[in-house]
Amino acid sequence: MRLTFKITLFFIGGICLIMAWQGYSRIDRESGLFEAQMRRDHYALGQPLAVMVRYGREEFGEDFALELVERSNQASERLRVRWVWAQTGTLERLRPEAPLDLNVLLEEGRAVSWIDRDQIDAGRLYTYVPVVVEEERVGAVELSESFAREQAYVRASKWRIVWTTLLMLVMASGLAMVTGLLFIARPVDALVARARSIGKGDLKTPLKLDGHGELSVLAMEMNLMSDQLVGASEKLEEETAARIQALQQLRHADRLKTVGTLAAGLAHELGTPLNVISMRAAMIEDREVEGDEIERNARIIGEQTSRITKIIRQLMDFARVRHLSKTRMEVGPVVEQAIELIRPIAEKRQVTMELSAEPQAFASDVDADQITQVLTNLLVNAMHACQKEGGRVEVALRAVRQAHPEEDEGQERDFVLVEVKDDGVGMREDALEQIFEPFFTTKAVGEGSGLGLSVSYGIVREHGGWIDVTSVEGQGSTFGVYLPIEERA
Repeated sequence: MRLTFKITLFFIGGICLIMAWQGYSRIDRESGLFEAQMRRDHYALGQPLAVMVRYGREEFGEDFALELVERSNQASERLRVRWVWAQTGTLERLRPEAPLDLNVLLEEGRAVSWIDRDQIDAGRLYTYVPVVVEEERVGAVELSESFAREQAYVRASKWRIVWTTLLMLVMASGLAMVTGLLFIARPVDALVARARSIGKGDLKTPLKLDGHGELSVLAMEMNLMSDQLVGASEKLEEETAARIQALQQLRHADRLKTVGTLAAGLAHELGTPLNVISMRAAMIEDREVEGDEIERNARIIGEQTSRITKIIRQLMDFARVRHLSKTRMEVGPVVEQAIELIRPIAEKRQVTMELSAEPQAFASDVDADQITQVLTNLLVNAMHACQKEGGRVEVALRAVRQAHPEEDEGQERDFVLVEVKDDGVGMREDALEQIFEPFFTTKAVGEGSGLGLSVSYGIVREHGGWIDVTSVEGQGSTFGVYLPIEERA
């Protein structure tokens, strides 16, 4: 609509300029013609009157000549006629505004005219026709006429031009508005509406515009763009689904690898209750116990079986394929669960694991199983880094406030930080730069897949956090897991 309004204004402005120029030219031309016609009328009347005045003066005397001039003056309402002498000082006294050389021209026998525009009644045209009365005296017949009639004609012409211009403007504005609405505003509004619907994700509703103009071509191109976007969107969805599936497979593979590590460590953990069960069952079978002892041994066998079942269930739950499912919970228990999963292996390798946590609880929206997988990976790596017996792995849980390193705003927020620190061999500077790349590992061939840290970093990023690492070769490494804190309502 605004485009139509602008075009209409431009159209109207052009018409106004053309009509103004045409009106000015016409009025100027007609004013000149009107003035030239007045001069011709004056000469046409003044020349024969001058001849008659001269002849009457010579034949009948001066009074007859003056009476002839007076009758001529009375014969016309708009034209004023009178007799004047052309001696020096006479015309200057009667017409101070007259040109100074007027007397000279009259004495030379030439008829002259001049215009006095300074008068109140729109100015007058004066014409002097010389009459030689005596050898040394020259008179003149003065004819004067007001420009009031010309001014009236000019005013009438101006009003005609104004009304004609207004009529043309109304007609042109109506025509421009109707044309603009039909051929510009409606198609443009349809294009804008379609662009907004595309912005909202509606790519399958085509836009149809009649005609073969530029806007129709634009609508066709917009439909073609929408079709291409649909194809690109579908392809992107397929690629995203494939990427998610591949990522889930990688995570599951990493989880299974961790399960293998845990299973090796849990063999010793399961050995103790299995030995207890075997011994108690043999005592009952050989009838070495009687009465209440049989019941007590059966209860011990049940307790050890429950212990084995719990250990196996934890291992199976950890290995099960799960999709991301965040739940608001405390982070502390998740850290404790991860430590408990790794503790049997650590004890077997004589590695000490300690947890230090701030007293307050930290709630966050997390997937407990996936965060457990992250912490388990970090704990296993820390334990492997402690190559000497008597190694130490410290886990710290506390709140920090800092900006997310991957966000442009740089606004500080509250995070819960889980630090896993070991006193192992550490890493070189070049290894730190690649530590989170897939398939990169500092372990010997066959001991690591290089997926653990890459998968862990992806999981933490999906939770809105990140993992950083500091390491000094020969002194150990520290991995920090940052998870956004959710304030309690």
